[in-house]
Amino acid sequence: MDVPRTREEAQDHLEAITDQISDGLEKGRYTLNQLQEALVSRTKQAAASTDDLVHDNPWSAIGVGIVLGLLIGFVIPRR
Repeated sequence: MDVPRTREEAQDHLEAITDQISDGLEKGRYTLNQLQEALVSRTKQAAASTDDLVHDNPWSAIGVGIVLGLLIGFVIPRR
């Protein structure tokens, strides 16, 4: 049994696994960052669109708010 050789092989395997985990984490973070940027961008676009709509039609927005409030009030049971 060659202990130094076995130890060296185990260290090589451990380094390879560590590299794979590191690469996976970096790719995951990069993908998560891309997802976050896309979500923030779309949210900002939706907010701007909603702001324009409300400024153009304030009474319609008030009516929609009232209707949604009433629907939520009827759907959620009272305690």
